[in-house]
Amino acid sequence: MAMIKILDPTSSDELSTFRGGGRFIQLLKENLSEESRFVSSLSEVSQEDELLVPFWSPFQKPLLNKKIAKQQILTIFDVIPQRYPQHFPVGIRGTLRLWENKKALKYFDKIITISEASKKDINKFLKVSADKIHVHYLATPKQFQQKLLKLDKPKFSIPEVPFVLYVGDVNWNKNLVNLAKAIKLANIPCMFVGKTFAENSSSDHPWLSEFNQFKKLAHNDHHFIFPGYISNDELVKYYQNALCNILVSRNEGFGLSYLEASTQKCPSVLSDIPVFKEIAEDSALYTNPEDPQDIAEKIVKFKEDGKLTASYAQKAFIQSKKYSSSIFKKRLLEIIGI
Repeated sequence: MAMIKILDPTSSDELSTFRGGGRFIQLLKENLSEESRFVSSLSEVSQEDELLVPFWSPFQKPLLNKKIAKQQILTIFDVIPQRYPQHFPVGIRGTLRLWENKKALKYFDKIITISEASKKDINKFLKVSADKIHVHYLATPKQFQQKLLKLDKPKFSIPEVPFVLYVGDVNWNKNLVNLAKAIKLANIPCMFVGKTFAENSSSDHPWLSEFNQFKKLAHNDHHFIFPGYISNDELVKYYQNALCNILVSRNEGFGLSYLEASTQKCPSVLSDIPVFKEIAEDSALYTNPEDPQDIAEKIVKFKEDGKLTASYAQKAFIQSKKYSSSIFKKRLLEIIGI
């Protein structure tokens, strides 16, 4: 069997373990340890290897501008900054880097992405042939797939009332301002999990302009609770104790928090966008992401109707079985051709 070499920047870049790419690499390590070897440098790759680069950094210098392996495969999670450039300005240097990275795509034999919705966007905005793009759905780390046991509440203090949970980053597509308005209207606390939420520093980076508006809305408001970065083990507890998971993004590559929540029988309120309909099907309550009142009403439905909540929790749990580790591994090996 050919050796799969997987480029792993997390060994030299601790911060990348907290990004989407880092979580994907965790899945690869858990599921492909026997078939692959993780390398920190492309100098460790030979012409006989199958090379997988599990991330794409379009605004940095291209990693590859030639063939160095038997087969070269690149993972692109989404192209949200390319689809919405007005909300993700990159300047002259970023524009040049993007042009260079789009040219460098020709050195990859296959592109992996994480949903049909992202495949359409890659085809449209990066001009990659559809037959070169392969959909590979995500799974969850092993902590989420162990036998479902009701764990103790998280160590972080939470109100003795129902609370909802947001797990994710803070870019424009996450729609945090409308979410904040909805939380206030629903009159229910929300735990915002993520290191950035707990930081007191400010930034005038244009990608964070909406996050700055969010912070003003949340300032000194008891509805908003920021535990900061937490481990996967702790996150499982949050999902188990939350009324629901909420992800009302304007656009996503996949929506991993929906899947994580589903494994713990935590129902979700999701924005009514194609990618979530693809991933969650009928196992979530859908809402208009541009209407805070509608978002609030969906949250309140779960708060006031226990039977509805239990029904969607079970639907989500069943749906999560479609994204198991075994399916994740089998599909990836099919794409690579091993």
